[in-house]
Amino acid sequence: MKFLTSLSVTFLLLMSVTTSPVAKADIASALAGICDVVASDNKSRFRKKIKEAGVKLRNIYDGISCGGENLVRYAMQKNAQDTGTFIVKRMPSSHFESSGDADWAAANGFGGTDIAKEIADR
Repeated sequence: MKFLTSLSVTFLLLMSVTTSPVAKADIASALAGICDVVASDNKSRFRKKIKEAGVKLRNIYDGISCGGENLVRYAMQKNAQDTGTFIVKRMPSSHFESSGDADWAAANGFGGTDIAKEIADR
């Protein structure tokens, strides 16, 4: 019995050593086309891409830009209300206090969108 326990512990340790975390290249390939998904306002595909990449949106948000804008502004430009509000809900409210997204939305005619309202609510 002791042998079996030590064998199973050894097996688990070997598995944890040989399993490497997702490489940056794998994350990039998993997130390829994320801008197209946002533009098409497909919230479920957006969620699936984030999940397949194995990352949290808040950890990669600053590294993604679509058309020179962050994801929320890009969603506003493309009228992707469902995906845009989903993104806002997944980000910490402290992010929007300093991002200037609400001011940008008001200045560019997107102040009345559901996304801008969600930012204001946070």
